[in-house]
Amino acid sequence: MKKKALAAAGIFIILLMGIFALNTYGSNEIIRVGLKASENTTQVQIGGQTVMTGYSSVNRFTEVEYLDLSGGATVSKSYSYYIAVGGGFASYDEAKAYAAGLTGYNAIPAYKGSTWNVYIGPYESNERAIQAHNNYKSDSVVCAPTANTVYLNGSGERMIYDCTSGNFAFAGDTLTNINGRTYRGYIELYPTSAGFSVVNVIALEDYLKGVVPSEMPSDWNIEALKAQACAARTYTVHMLAASDKSGGYDICDTTHCQAYNGAGGETASTNEAVSSTSGVIITYGGSPIDAVYCSSAGGVTDDGAAVWGTDTPYLKSVKEIDGAEVYEWSRTYSYDQLKSLLAANGAQIGKLVYMDVTRSANGRVQKMTFYGESSSFSVEGEKVRTFFSSTEGGSLQSRVFDISFDHSVSEGFNLVMNGKGWGHGLGLSQYGANSMGQAGYTYDQIIKHYYTGVEISGS
Repeated sequence: MKKKALAAAGIFIILLMGIFALNTYGSNEIIRVGLKASENTTQVQIGGQTVMTGYSSVNRFTEVEYLDLSGGATVSKSYSYYIAVGGGFASYDEAKAYAAGLTGYNAIPAYKGSTWNVYIGPYESNERAIQAHNNYKSDSVVCAPTANTVYLNGSGERMIYDCTSGNFAFAGDTLTNINGRTYRGYIELYPTSAGFSVVNVIALEDYLKGVVPSEMPSDWNIEALKAQACAARTYTVHMLAASDKSGGYDICDTTHCQAYNGAGGETASTNEAVSSTSGVIITYGGSPIDAVYCSSAGGVTDDGAAVWGTDTPYLKSVKEIDGAEVYEWSRTYSYDQLKSLLAANGAQIGKLVYMDVTRSANGRVQKMTFYGESSSFSVEGEKVRTFFSSTEGGSLQSRVFDISFDHSVSEGFNLVMNGKGWGHGLGLSQYGANSMGQAGYTYDQIIKHYYTGVEISGS
């Protein structure tokens, strides 16, 4: 165990240097990524590996103990009471040896702060713990759970973290395996009212290595991948300033922010795109922009004012280059489905007789109106897409679509939509960026095409 710990220690020093190294942009750009699938959870699974346990405070990791968890482990939020029957141990091994000598009791090494204790329990209430406490020697103490208390249970290794110096954290020798995925940096369990949020604390550039292949196919043109890396980096830097830090993180790992699947999806080409643009961000007026992007603009991007109601100078409608690849889609809705959607949205228009759309200057559907025998009902802007969110296909892929009507049904009509594009249509179009790269454009030319009047900083 000691030899393994020493070997792991050397590797982890390198890991920490990577986490806290200075990046080209700014100083110590450390990102806190919320793993949404594990938000407000009470338990996480650690994959088989040697793990450094510790605690995190202000994005700094403090070592507590190496544990050989080659058989895997579970870390659970603890709401239980314990009795501390031994304290002041200098190390985990001393506490573990003392616990092993308490035959007949469930005795567990517990990190209480600067020293190790031994806890006996668990007890479901303070009253039960006090009753049991009377059976032990007078220097034993009842310990109530705190927001930070967790219980780690692995094959051969157990510990309780019961320290208020920071939130429980852990990291593998090189990558950390948690809930079936691998991550660079370290994992912090941030207390919430419902348990804890699982947060990946990681250097900005390492984070981007997990974002780019999650957002864009790794076999796409390298200049498109570089443009994606710069957009993702800039979006992240902008989020660091704008985030309200709810849940204990700066940015989430879903498309609500930007997709991030950890280190498991990294490829040589996407890592090259990140490293070759290291520190490069997109600015307007000297400040990082809100570098939003979409999968496919469908031939023309949209204005920020048309989508979000805010006139953003660098989010202006631009046409994609001739021959740019676009994503195409189609939907068909029956008359009964349309009636159900209208009813679900509170529309009282009588029998549906017709529908029509109004387009913006760039051809996107800006307004969709349903006409009934007694009145009409309209949805505008992005609500055109989300109006269909409860259907099997979910929200519409885009607002670039044509409509037609199939009157061959016995009552009313079927609505047929044939569309192009995927996403809100703002900023960089990923399909379009790939087409530009294939046509010989460089990543900075791609960026300046999709974001109006911007500068490339840090290159």
